[in-house]
Amino acid sequence: MELKLKKAGHDYYEGVAWPSFSCEIMRESIVPDSCADIARIVDTTGLVCLTGRELTSDGRFSASGTVDVSVLYIPEKGDGPCALRFQIPFQCSGEGQDAAEAEFLDIRGELQNIDTRVLNPRKVLTRANLTFFPSGCRHVSLSVCTDAGEADPSIQLLREKKETWVVAGVREKEFTFTEELPLSPGRGAATEVLSARYAIRGTDSKLIGNKLVVKGLISASVLYRENGGRLSVLQQDLPFSQILEGSGFSEDLDSTASYRLLSADCRVGAEGVPDDPHTLTVSMLMRARVTVRRREEIDFIADLYSTTADVTCETAELALREDSDRRSTRLNIRELLETGAAVKAVVDTEVGCGSVRQSGGPGELEIPLWARCLYLDENDALRCVRREFSAACEGEVPDGCRAEAEAACRGDIMASILPDGIELRFQVDCDMETARDNRYLCVAGGEANEAESRESGPSLILRKVGPEESLWSVAKQYRTTCHSILEVNEIAEESQLPHDRLLLIPRAR
Repeated sequence: MELKLKKAGHDYYEGVAWPSFSCEIMRESIVPDSCADIARIVDTTGLVCLTGRELTSDGRFSASGTVDVSVLYIPEKGDGPCALRFQIPFQCSGEGQDAAEAEFLDIRGELQNIDTRVLNPRKVLTRANLTFFPSGCRHVSLSVCTDAGEADPSIQLLREKKETWVVAGVREKEFTFTEELPLSPGRGAATEVLSARYAIRGTDSKLIGNKLVVKGLISASVLYRENGGRLSVLQQDLPFSQILEGSGFSEDLDSTASYRLLSADCRVGAEGVPDDPHTLTVSMLMRARVTVRRREEIDFIADLYSTTADVTCETAELALREDSDRRSTRLNIRELLETGAAVKAVVDTEVGCGSVRQSGGPGELEIPLWARCLYLDENDALRCVRREFSAACEGEVPDGCRAEAEAACRGDIMASILPDGIELRFQVDCDMETARDNRYLCVAGGEANEAESRESGPSLILRKVGPEESLWSVAKQYRTTCHSILEVNEIAEESQLPHDRLLLIPRAR
């Protein structure tokens, strides 16, 4: 006879990260007639603006957008360095690998390296390597057995309750941000923006009523040329906030926000006074993405038996993500960038972090880093030095856990001139989420058949409960109940069960 079991349904989303994919892009660029011929390239920087993302019908991820390039060069004639600024469009794709049911797709783009070489004084070739990291959610629909369908005192149930963090939903919003950055009175008038970079991070995310309120900071750094050719850098943290639709979520849920840059521009002048040389205006288009999570309690039957019948159980595997934990680790980094020549002055410094990866041993994370310095040598010639290295974040991942982490350099970068180069001191924050993927067997169904007669069995059973045994396993073996064993041996609760003396095991009547 088939057992009639009660079932409960659970519908939610789980976060998924798919394998990364890469591509290389190139472009030949002509120097505009208004710019001087190129004598020497100093440095090339790029900003990834990813505007398109999709899972195509043939099961591939597609990412499209532009790399905003700034080539800093020394002209054959003129006052000081100049910049050649242009965009390289891209459209790259990678294998979806079982991502057909992906929802809330997100793709993060990372510039691995970029380089420009001179083809002739009026033409350059720029080559860039990009890596994309797709992620999103997968819908989960669970139906688990929670109780016996009929009141049958002979059916004994071993129930378990587990708690897991799940994704309740994702909200996105595109928005523009514009800010005027006045130059301090001690600075000269700006004549040209040579390059600009932006680091965006969230500082707060919360549900208020039916709205999601997010806040963040844009760390902007602008390299520009003053009258007379002198280079200056303006660095400033720009706060922003946005409100997204949060209907369908309750205020007790947890939310986290991330941001993607879609486009950016920095120019000399103000909105009302376009030719104001003492103001820089930053304009950006960004996408805010808020992931809302909730705790989901999963009750299920781990095992069952009958004291009067033979039961055959159907089992299923239940996969749950548990022991979720978020933390942030701050590392103090010191790195020497060897220049091979004497340094007169440091003009600009930049530090970038790549995607955090698992290193050799368990619990060890490796953070790829690169540092770049613009400097003047002893002959006042503008030079650039760049170095790639890595930092270890050890012992932060518990055994058996998987980790997802992002690292960023936040705060000031201290540069010291030494005889053999430039020493940088800075801090890196590694924001990490760890979780353990556990699997459990649960009862999915069963059949009960009439048991064979037990009249020939012993009327009295005495035995010890082994240290590796549970009260449940003993009761199931002799087709009695946990309650009966505790009651006949005058034991109040299972935690007081002795393992060093004989217990009376009653037969079920």
